[in-house]
Amino acid sequence: MKLLMENWRQFINEMEEPITTLRIFDFDETIAHTQSETRVTAPDGSTDVLRNQKEFEQYMNTAAEREGINAFDPIDQLVELGYKIDLSDFSIVKDPSEITLVTDIMRNFPGDSKTYIVTARRGNSIGPILEYLDEIGIDSNQVRPIATEGESKGDTIANMIAQKIMPDGKSNIRRIEYYEDSQRNIDDVLQKICQNENLDRIKPDDFELIVYKVSRIDSDYNLEEITC
Repeated sequence: MKLLMENWRQFINEMEEPITTLRIFDFDETIAHTQSETRVTAPDGSTDVLRNQKEFEQYMNTAAEREGINAFDPIDQLVELGYKIDLSDFSIVKDPSEITLVTDIMRNFPGDSKTYIVTARRGNSIGPILEYLDEIGIDSNQVRPIATEGESKGDTIANMIAQKIMPDGKSNIRRIEYYEDSQRNIDDVLQKICQNENLDRIKPDDFELIVYKVSRIDSDYNLEEITC
């Protein structure tokens, strides 16, 4: 958590830099495919092993609906109801396979941009993620990590835009490139950025959000471009 707050303060302190573009990357199934699993024991004693993002989202959405939970991230409330949710695999980078379609883009750092990893993982994963970037030849010193701990990435990105206000009352962020595999997170970001009247007031006239959805097809990966 301390590292998360330090990186957030560093983001705010960069307000006067001539930055116009934010490049934002998810980690799991975007930068790397890992062998991380989530192990769940329900209050009735039944167990499940969730092997990927799709299985994780399906299980959590179904459990939340069954329990009457409406939170964006239902994990804490499910735990309070007696669910045992083991996320320990996500505190490390377990048996990673680099997704070069994305990392080849990430390696280039345009001068007018800042590069972020915004992951739904918990804060204890930040160190291992940065170490992995260095291992694959990406300078982690040029990457700002933010762990949302399951909360809305759309809210996080909206706050990033709102923190960058110039004397004319407009954000100096004119372009956001967002790389993500989860349709749930993509939908959330599109809603919070493209359909936000409060944010519209501070967006530059030429503002653009470009989402690159990362999809796996057999052993290959594909990028699908989505805009507001």
